[in-house]
Amino acid sequence: MKCLSAGDDRVVKIVQKKELPPDGRCRLSGFVVVHEADGRVLLKNILTRQVYALTPAEWALVQTGDLSCPQVRELAQLRFLVEPEYDEAARYALTLAVLRTMENRKPGIVSYTILPTTGCNARCVYCYEEGWPVKVMSPETADAVADFICRTKREGMIKLHWFGGEPLCAPKTISRICRILQDRGVKYDSAIVTNATLLTPELVKEAVDLWHLSGAQVSMDGARQDYEARKRYLNPEQHNYEKAMEGVTLLLDAGIRVSIRCNFDGENLPRLQDFMEDCRDRFGERKNICVYVEQLRPVPDGEESWTMYQAGDDAELYEESLGLVAPDRAGDRRLTMSYCIADPYGSALVIDPLGGLHACEHKADDTPIGTVFDAELPSRAAEKASLKIAEECKSCPYLPECTPFRKSCPVVDEHCRRQMEMWTKRSLTHLLKWVATAESDGDEPGNGCK
Repeated sequence: MKCLSAGDDRVVKIVQKKELPPDGRCRLSGFVVVHEADGRVLLKNILTRQVYALTPAEWALVQTGDLSCPQVRELAQLRFLVEPEYDEAARYALTLAVLRTMENRKPGIVSYTILPTTGCNARCVYCYEEGWPVKVMSPETADAVADFICRTKREGMIKLHWFGGEPLCAPKTISRICRILQDRGVKYDSAIVTNATLLTPELVKEAVDLWHLSGAQVSMDGARQDYEARKRYLNPEQHNYEKAMEGVTLLLDAGIRVSIRCNFDGENLPRLQDFMEDCRDRFGERKNICVYVEQLRPVPDGEESWTMYQAGDDAELYEESLGLVAPDRAGDRRLTMSYCIADPYGSALVIDPLGGLHACEHKADDTPIGTVFDAELPSRAAEKASLKIAEECKSCPYLPECTPFRKSCPVVDEHCRRQMEMWTKRSLTHLLKWVATAESDGDEPGNGCK
């Protein structure tokens, strides 16, 4: 039995069993995922993030649940095996509460998603913001946003996320907010979601120097013909596939990390490889870029939807083969305590162009929970009290990697468990190969295992 990943030492200390009855019996934890590869059985504890590799003989012993066996006893102490009546959903909730208490976060907001405008130079056929009224942040509101950040931010570095619409339709607003923050000595870093067609060398320089831009997500739609048919730019002669790729190059040249998100559905799926190969030819030698695919919403129902997810997984494997994305060797080795921007524990807010405050960018056209003009932050105590684990999620092994408020999430889908299973088993296969390579080179795996 070999430890491949030591996981999250904080969680291990909280859940580890100190005393075990020598004549007791245990069952496999519901949070343990089993994956067989290369003649070994891999066990990953989704709660503790630990990964162990067993021989088939060891796995047979573990399945007996007999605590008199040393291997069984060790895994039971680490909570890979638990008592038959053990309430794992309750243990997860308690562990999360303990970690949040231990972290003792300083008060204030650490992440602000700001929409300087809901306007856009594209008319994407799938845009979930279609029908939203176009709003543009006024100079007065921009000043109020900067003031709001200064009085509500957490001590230390904060993160600004520029979102839209197309945020580059309002670069002066971004600069105005950043200039005030800079003049007041605020430490900030920023990222942007953009189609990149409005970028110029001068604007990229300002983004680096004043916006402190370190990351960009560029939205694409596959091969050139699919991209231009779906984006439907207002001025296609100036804003098009080639201009977007030029924008990516400008960002990369400036040292900004770029993630290209390629939206796909059944129509453009057959040409995804053409797009990926174009990315390889243009950016294959770059170290600060990755490409990933995302299925367009709304997704189809039932098995048709799952077939599309599998196609997306195949596309990502192809991306790995081209060197456009680094393989995941075991996933995050720390338990996530804030799952998305809407998690009240996450200390994040969305600010719309009129200064309204929201919990999620997908609901930025809903009634605000407050405004930047208010003297105090909106109270979210009721939301925190309502974060109960949904009944259908309590028995899911991937609960520790999901959101407790799944039912109210605007982007949740019916195949979340199957997706997590697919991604986790792929990452375990990568981890096993990586460890085997390290061992053949005489190196330690480097995951903190002893």
